[in-house]
Amino acid sequence: MIKKFISIITLCLLFPSVCFCEKDEFLEECLKLAQARDQKLAVAAEQVDLAQLRVTGAIRSYFPQLILQSETSKGKTALGTTVNTEEYKSESVGVRASMPIYQGGGNKATLKYNQLMKDAANFNYTKTREELYAKVKNAYYEYLTLKMEFSALSKAFEEVENLFSKTQIEYKAKAISELDLAESENFRDKVENLLSSSRINLEYSTRKLAEIVGVPALDEIPANVSDELPTDAFEIAFNLQDCISFVQTNNLDVQSARVQLEMADEKIKINRAKILPKISAEGFYGKAGEAFVTEPLQLTTSWSLGAKLAWGLWGNSLNASYTMDRTDPTSIVDASKRVETDVFNVQLAILDDIQYFVDAKESAVSKRQLNADLVDLLRDSRMAVEKAYNEYIISLSSARVYRNELKVKERKLALMKKRNDLYEVQTVELMEQSWNYAEAISSFTRALFSNISSIVELERLTLMSLR
Repeated sequence: MIKKFISIITLCLLFPSVCFCEKDEFLEECLKLAQARDQKLAVAAEQVDLAQLRVTGAIRSYFPQLILQSETSKGKTALGTTVNTEEYKSESVGVRASMPIYQGGGNKATLKYNQLMKDAANFNYTKTREELYAKVKNAYYEYLTLKMEFSALSKAFEEVENLFSKTQIEYKAKAISELDLAESENFRDKVENLLSSSRINLEYSTRKLAEIVGVPALDEIPANVSDELPTDAFEIAFNLQDCISFVQTNNLDVQSARVQLEMADEKIKINRAKILPKISAEGFYGKAGEAFVTEPLQLTTSWSLGAKLAWGLWGNSLNASYTMDRTDPTSIVDASKRVETDVFNVQLAILDDIQYFVDAKESAVSKRQLNADLVDLLRDSRMAVEKAYNEYIISLSSARVYRNELKVKERKLALMKKRNDLYEVQTVELMEQSWNYAEAISSFTRALFSNISSIVELERLTLMSLR
């Protein structure tokens, strides 16, 4: 029995496995389901679509605006010096167009700002997805290691139970003392406690993985879970300085912060455009006319051209416009109707744009804040990478120590079994060695999971596949 037990544990823990190196179908299905069902990721995707709409709107400002116009009116007019009045009606139909000619660079800065906003939304989506992937991977690897640990400890407890039964027989035969029997029972209880803790942790990790993936139970995932783990902890192909350099270029928080800094520059340009002249043109072409209600209404060709100037003068605003209206006189019945009108209008509003100074100060402060945040973020990212890398180094060393310890205890357990069969070693000593072996199983699986989770965290921070 003990030989079978040792061989099973050895197969579980010491033979090579590729479940973390090659494609894991169960993990792939978990990632697909989690991505499809995560609400936070769905919102991030909608934010990307919203940012694209903002870009489209900014591009639209470069093209003329067309308005189909129809206007009718009715009223009364006084005739001559009498108090008699007559009703009249008027109608105007046509197309009105307006086109920005120069906006002080505001349109260009607005377009660039919205394009950067789209980049930020894409970074946010990728970050949300990668964080979800990291959660799924950690939950999956935790579940996998605990599943293996529970399987191994179950077999260990089964063997210890058999050995405890043997010590009871030996006690009844007065081959061992009551103290030896109590000690053997203590070893059995220790292994049972390990098994119970492993069962509780496995049940929790199972629920945790199902919750993160978004399924009621893991049975609904259309793939099989691997029962194997590697013989050794994973090594990565990069050193700490490499990982820190990856953060500078790949880390999504850093990239997003740099985009925010560029957006602050464009915000300054948008605000600066307020004090630069803005010129636009407007035109109308259509039919218009008016007549007394007792007479038929005849429409004649009507068109107009106009130009507008708006200029922010450091808290004041200057607005000027020139409009030229023209009507075709050949079809006018009423000779008193105006056929040509030129209007030039200039307005200077005093201190009506104090908000400009507020916006300018706010933009400058915001940029300084973003610069400070980027410096802090780079520092924190470096520290986070260093912490994860240190955990990786420690876990790598620990996993290898526990792996070697497991091999030694496995050989020692087999040797003690042979000596126990020859009555050279007491059964209680064999139980103690079995307890030590079971404890080594838990130590190795914990170190192995720490190794895997630290690499997952490094991959999330650097956005690089390190294995």
